[in-house]
Amino acid sequence: MPDCRDVVTWNAILAGYAREEEMGVAEKVFDEMPQRDVVSWSTMIMGFVQSGCPEKGLEWFGEMRERGLAMNEAVVVSALSASAQLGLLEQGRLVHSTIRLGEFPITVAIGTALVDMYAKCGCIDMSRNVFDGMRRRDVWSWNVMICGLAAHGLAKEALSQFRRFVREGFVPGNVTFVGVLNACSRAGLVDDGRHYFKLMTQCYRLEPEMEHYGCMVDLFARAGLVHEALDFVENMAIKPDPVLWATLLGACKIHGLVELGETIGKKLIKLDPTHDGNYVLLSSIHAQARKWDDVLRVRRLMVNRGAANKVAGWSLIEAEGKVHRFLAGEKEHPRVIEIYKMLKVIERRLVDAGYSPDVSPVLHDIGEEEKENAIWEHSERLAIAFGLLVTRDKVGDCIRIVKNLRVCGDCHEVCKMISKVFEREIIVRDGSRFHHFIGGECSCLDYW
Repeated sequence: MPDCRDVVTWNAILAGYAREEEMGVAEKVFDEMPQRDVVSWSTMIMGFVQSGCPEKGLEWFGEMRERGLAMNEAVVVSALSASAQLGLLEQGRLVHSTIRLGEFPITVAIGTALVDMYAKCGCIDMSRNVFDGMRRRDVWSWNVMICGLAAHGLAKEALSQFRRFVREGFVPGNVTFVGVLNACSRAGLVDDGRHYFKLMTQCYRLEPEMEHYGCMVDLFARAGLVHEALDFVENMAIKPDPVLWATLLGACKIHGLVELGETIGKKLIKLDPTHDGNYVLLSSIHAQARKWDDVLRVRRLMVNRGAANKVAGWSLIEAEGKVHRFLAGEKEHPRVIEIYKMLKVIERRLVDAGYSPDVSPVLHDIGEEEKENAIWEHSERLAIAFGLLVTRDKVGDCIRIVKNLRVCGDCHEVCKMISKVFEREIIVRDGSRFHHFIGGECSCLDYW
């Protein structure tokens, strides 16, 4: 179409590649475009965010700002979504300031994206304020608020919002009940969880999905009702997926049910033989019982079946205008020497305060000293040490960490103690939920 190419047809081609997540090709098309408009830019930013490259989306958003280009609703909503996915509060605040400066009206889409961003960046109070200030809300706005409160362990408030949601005439859907049941699970509200599961299935005639079953299994497991959780899984209307069995296996580890854990672990490995986490959980149960031969056997089985590529744990922290990513045992950071010195300071002060490491997460049959060294180099500890290092002149500043995996039990205890000894609020968003550490306590009440 050489004679009728214009920005509209170029944008159509661009959108096609973005929808197919062919962002490499989309970038080439974008570079070839003789003319670009706000739709071109919004298509690229949205494409990066939706294809799992939120960092790239934020880079493009930053370039738009630097060039002084006009933005539309799609751009700011996509940038807020990217900030939410990464848990980057400063980036999210930057987008919010752009919305204010651009005098964007707070539409349902923008308001909902702001509520989601602040909730996922650990600022649940700000999330609540934005939600309360919205003139109009739709079902998704309510879902985001309920799920955000649940993730922060504010179960009673989440359930209160649900009741208000119903009173205002909205009809809950599957996502709504994921938030409600998750809230019950986090707070150990077993009777409430049973009530809302029954309400969902019998009153609203919603077919439970795997997420709802997962919340119920998690609820029973957290409460120590492992055998009830097992009965629930075995009597589900749909075939349980490996994640549910892994939840049960994790419950067996927490509650010391070694024999049941071994039975479920073997079943799980048969169902999903290539997932490394299943082997790690079963190894943990053997390690707790000090069955080192069984630990070694499971490890060998994991390697033989090609499941040994465990996802590397990392932690993010925003500081000094940059995003810093730490891996366990990180040695590449420019300030690595200072960070490890700060780790030693933390360790010394925590030991003086009565800390004794729990090395059970370290599965190998190695010496206690080696285990303690290994656990001290977990990514969240390195990130917190860096946070303390760069804010040493700002006593009282909150340290915010985003972790891709769940915080281990010992790191959870360390975070509690750091918050007390160093008098800092620490907020950690891990692969499961938010942890607000203040004065030696955590919002999750007890670790799971």
